[in-house]
Amino acid sequence: MTNWDVIVVGAGQAGCAAAWDLAAAGWRVLVLSREVGAGKPCAGGLTEKTLRRLRFSITPVVRETIDTLYVSRYPAADKPLQAPGRFCVMTERAELDRYCLDQAKAQGANFIETRGLASIRQDHDGLTVSTREGDCYQARWLVAADGANSVVRRLLGERHFLGAMAIEGHVRRDDLDEYPGMTLDFDAIRGGYGWLFPKGDHVNVGLYVWQHGIAAPDRAALDNYCLQRLGTAPYKVSGYPLGTWLPRVRLMQGRVLFAGDAAGCTEPLMGEGIYGAVFSGQMAAEALLSEQPGRYPQLMEDWRDELKKVESLSRLFYRLSPVSIPLLQHWIGETLVEGFSKGLTLGQCKRRWRGADL
Repeated sequence: MTNWDVIVVGAGQAGCAAAWDLAAAGWRVLVLSREVGAGKPCAGGLTEKTLRRLRFSITPVVRETIDTLYVSRYPAADKPLQAPGRFCVMTERAELDRYCLDQAKAQGANFIETRGLASIRQDHDGLTVSTREGDCYQARWLVAADGANSVVRRLLGERHFLGAMAIEGHVRRDDLDEYPGMTLDFDAIRGGYGWLFPKGDHVNVGLYVWQHGIAAPDRAALDNYCLQRLGTAPYKVSGYPLGTWLPRVRLMQGRVLFAGDAAGCTEPLMGEGIYGAVFSGQMAAEALLSEQPGRYPQLMEDWRDELKKVESLSRLFYRLSPVSIPLLQHWIGETLVEGFSKGLTLGQCKRRWRGADL
């Protein structure tokens, strides 16, 4: 049995963000996770607003810098949207997570690999976490950053929600006749889009559906899209859910604070999850460091409100895709990439479309 100020479950972007801030403040931090870099499925794009939130540079793991987005209503030709500067960088998620965990460890966070959690017990003094290996750890607080299929949520009896869905694979650059730019092919699948994300030695290719059940982003659909778009089938294929339910869940249960996909912090229109993960991890840490953990839902209120509005926008956008996609290919998209290059969120960009002050 060992004692900690806080246990962070999950070493992805939410967990690493929380662990970095807490360890930097001198807290005794234990990160419990499966093998880091084992290959969490993720397209690996980080927008400018995410880069500005991070406490450190991720230059060593950046594979591509993006200033142009190609948008199509598939299978029609795509339209380039040129930003005035960088609005996104491409990383490999396994490399990114390992790097960010190393930064948290450099601040003093401790890491223990586990096959999973067996139980969580809480009382008024703290909590005890037991792992499948039979080890027990005690702490005052726990940050649950263990993804859309959060084991912590299940162990605590929290309701499970269905969010967005995605499937991705890789194609070697050497197998391509032409190396693509960052591309979003809307209507490549019903209620979503296909993507091509260049990563240097390969292209990450995938399908995204904004709401579970609208369409099936399965292996057959991905193979078909990839063959039509790139002329070859993908390898290293993984399908995964994305947590888009922040407007409908509570963020705390007792001494547990939920962050990242475990809290449903992914933006549903495009499926961008890393910003919400980093932001929520940092807000969880801020609430704990203030010794007022109950402030956490308040600190997340603006992001919760934004995702609620973006959910309504997503429903309208995908239902009216014959109209909305051409708009995205022109002035709306131009405003979007310009705003992203300045570190704005989607909601802030939307207010720009309406001519409102930020």
